[in-house]
Amino acid sequence: MVVSAIMLTRKTFVVFALSLLLVPALAAAAKKNPEATQALLAALGEAEGDDVLKALADGADPLVKDEDENTTLMMAAVGHFFGDEEEAVFKALVKAKVPVEAKNKAGQTALMLAAREGRDDNVTALLALGAQVEAKDPDGWTPLLFAAYNGQTNVVSTLIGAKADLKAKDAEGWDALMLALSEGRGGAAGKLVEAGAAVPAGIVGKQAPLVHAVYGGDLACVRLVLATKPDLGARDVDGWSALELAAYNGYPQIAMELLRAGIDPDLKDKEGKTALDRAKENENAEIVALLGGPWEKPKMAGTKLAVPCPALGGDVQVAFQVDEANLVVTTLYPKPLSYYLGGGNTNRAESAVKYTYEGTAAPAYHFDVDANPRTGRKADLLDKEVAGSEYSLDYMELGTSVTLSYKGPNDEERSKPVFANVLSADLSKMGEPLSLEELGEYSPEAANEKGALQTTVPLHLIGLQKGKKVRVIAMVGQCGPKEVTVKM
Repeated sequence: MVVSAIMLTRKTFVVFALSLLLVPALAAAAKKNPEATQALLAALGEAEGDDVLKALADGADPLVKDEDENTTLMMAAVGHFFGDEEEAVFKALVKAKVPVEAKNKAGQTALMLAAREGRDDNVTALLALGAQVEAKDPDGWTPLLFAAYNGQTNVVSTLIGAKADLKAKDAEGWDALMLALSEGRGGAAGKLVEAGAAVPAGIVGKQAPLVHAVYGGDLACVRLVLATKPDLGARDVDGWSALELAAYNGYPQIAMELLRAGIDPDLKDKEGKTALDRAKENENAEIVALLGGPWEKPKMAGTKLAVPCPALGGDVQVAFQVDEANLVVTTLYPKPLSYYLGGGNTNRAESAVKYTYEGTAAPAYHFDVDANPRTGRKADLLDKEVAGSEYSLDYMELGTSVTLSYKGPNDEERSKPVFANVLSADLSKMGEPLSLEELGEYSPEAANEKGALQTTVPLHLIGLQKGKKVRVIAMVGQCGPKEVTVKM
């Protein structure tokens, strides 16, 4: 059985393909300068503000529309202009009698389109020109609903500042907060809650808010709902509990959050199956272990050491293995890695004390490449364990609904949204992060390998080569230090 959420009525969004629309658009602008009108449409498609203004000055028809009845102002609304060009462009179009509140075939205004696409500057400019923040399309969607559904957090904040109605609902009874929760838009949902939006206590779209939030797959959304003390026994339309859904769909941290909030792991669905059964069914090995099933641990090869850590439940096993020209560092905790991520004290039930712990699980490994504790970094009050080391591999826990920056395969900077707590890995030399030039194409990764933390580091980046010995100082949270000599 493949589990899927009750799907919302998805909005049919207009895609602007200006190059295909020039002929019908120009036909409606026969009385104007056709070349200038074509240049106007092209400039709007490329969001070239100066070219838009030039085309208007050359006699372009500002009232031209495409076959979906999108006005030039709508075309501008979805563009990403350079600097503050959008203000001049929008003012020029409105001065040329392009109506701010015009609607396309889908019944959407320019403000709705800008909100949907996350064009915060365009939203601000349109609001300044009198765009109606409470305009609705035929399905009852306001600009705020479009922004929330698509996770446009900055636009949500802007619309809240413009006094958008937080309680406005579409024709099916969905408000902005529920749309954000169901789609896993934790940032937008958080802004709405801060502004006074309330998680409904009842059913929306045939299911409880907690179920919708789990389907969304964003830990922050689940936390927002859990903060309202919802019914943890809520089921989806197929009778599955929130924990079953998390277990089956592969959300280990959401599963842990539900357990810490006090959900009963033995809840059964209509088929008599539990969350553990569903985790096994979909081969989510780490969740199986978190729910008390067998843990298929990764193999620990190479030089090993144990760091006693009662705060985390026992010894933390660490292995340093040389694989060709790389050092593989594996950290195996007493419990699977996801158990230790996001283990704060919010939404915690007294009955779930066995799922909590104190402190942090983030490790740090310091490499004394000349095996001389008197050289390298000097000890200080905060980091005594670094004494003698030249290089460090350390980790930091990041909160949910953040943007994680990393380097792509061609040395380009990239970023991605993170919908759960994560550990980021960092390499440093003498306490300073390695530069992009030093890292080259390599980017440290804190990988979750069957519930263990694993990072592969090229030997040359930590000043080592095969056959050489290195003294390693290991810390896990507040536990340690422990030392070991590793032969590369």
